[in-house]
Amino acid sequence: MEFPVYQPFSSDWIAFGLFFTGILLVIGLAEIMRTRMQWSAENSRKIVHILVGIMIFWARFLFTSPVPAIVIAVIFIGINLATLIRGGFAGMHATDRQSMGTVFYPLSFLILVLLFWYRDPAILLISFLILALADPLAAQVGETVSHPRTFIVWRDTKSIQGSTALGIAAFIITVAGLCFLRQIDSHPFPALQTLIIAGVSVGVISAFAESISWGGSDNLSLPLSAALTLDILLDAPIQSQWIFLVWVFVAFVAAFGAFKLEVLNLSGTVAAFLLGSFVFGIGGIQWMVPMATFFVLSSILSKFGKQKKHILATVYEKSSNRDMMQVLANGGVAGLMAICWHYTGAEICYYAFLGALAAATADTWGTELGVFSRQVPRSILNFKRVTMGTSGGITTVGTTGAAVGAGLLTLAGWAIPVGAIAPFFHGKIFLVITVAGIAGALFDSLLGATVQAQYRCPTCGKITEKSVHCGNNPLTLHRGFRWINNDVVNFACTATGAVLVLLYFMLS
Repeated sequence: MEFPVYQPFSSDWIAFGLFFTGILLVIGLAEIMRTRMQWSAENSRKIVHILVGIMIFWARFLFTSPVPAIVIAVIFIGINLATLIRGGFAGMHATDRQSMGTVFYPLSFLILVLLFWYRDPAILLISFLILALADPLAAQVGETVSHPRTFIVWRDTKSIQGSTALGIAAFIITVAGLCFLRQIDSHPFPALQTLIIAGVSVGVISAFAESISWGGSDNLSLPLSAALTLDILLDAPIQSQWIFLVWVFVAFVAAFGAFKLEVLNLSGTVAAFLLGSFVFGIGGIQWMVPMATFFVLSSILSKFGKQKKHILATVYEKSSNRDMMQVLANGGVAGLMAICWHYTGAEICYYAFLGALAAATADTWGTELGVFSRQVPRSILNFKRVTMGTSGGITTVGTTGAAVGAGLLTLAGWAIPVGAIAPFFHGKIFLVITVAGIAGALFDSLLGATVQAQYRCPTCGKITEKSVHCGNNPLTLHRGFRWINNDVVNFACTATGAVLVLLYFMLS
């Protein structure tokens, strides 16, 4: 039995036309409410958010093919982006902050359609309904509660009450959605334990995914996090579902501990929790140990030699108290490899995962240990002497530390019995991953010496990665590109480690 389609028309494209017209009518209704009925732009935007989401929920029941749904998503990505840039449809776009939410909304639907239209439509429908209903509920609760307890994870202000309401709503939508949809599709009706585990997991992860959002990014992070959680859980046996919930708890404890030790700030803590939940939940201890090895050992190194490193605090853009962007720059590629393995089961994903982490470890160890060198750093471009802390400067101690770090990280991935994930892990692969990690760190230095943004402070004359220095904001760009900051370079470093490993397997 396939997912039921109740096509009321002779063609999908007739339904497409009515669907498209209906969405435009909802947007027009919001404009009328805003201009003639004096509704606030924020309230009219919520009406569009909810009503369009409810309409989209029924798309899977009306279209026999995903093509019309894809076309609708692509059209509204273009329309929303154009009107956001040029102005217009204030009832849909207007907020009290800069937001790309109206673009992310159809983009998330497009991604969900591509991933789950055939794989498991229930995941598509439940995750998007969480976006359509739970997200505006959280905002409404946060705005109407008498004394909200607010917090800022990244840039947007959130409230404890709103996040709690979102988590509870996501739990209810997940449980109710599974009960309803599993009665009409080809999957067996879920056990009570599955309903509880799925509801709790989706509720918790959704609340955290929404809390870390900024500028409307929750329209992307919220449904995709919910969908991935459901996809991991629903086809797994009960025992594996309980294990996933345990890994979520382990990720929370580890991230909270890092926050208490001031290794992570609040945004870094939430990002590490979400990243750890998915990586640990997907791969178990085989994937947890290498990632934990990187974060634990690198964090310990960052705490050593504080007095010696104090002089560099005025030069380096980021501190040892990692934020969300640092966590994602160092661990995001590894997380993507874990997700790729979940969908493909290809062992190459595990090796690329280690390659990304080996590069992140090599870069971190090279930087942290390089400051203890008695030698003057030399530029990676021409090997001329440069001032300590100069981007692109390398030392023998730092390069040796990078090699040791990459080797230890690879060893952590090899030492755990990996079974079916990577049954052919031998000495040659060990060397390939280690070398890829070192190459990623060297590429990081090369970018730092060429295109990474460097600023000159007019007060003290220092060349620094910081865009603000000695109270001057913004600083004059000395070289590089403003958008290529430390996080972009670190992401390129880890991507290089992963890509080099992938290339080795593709070409060998």
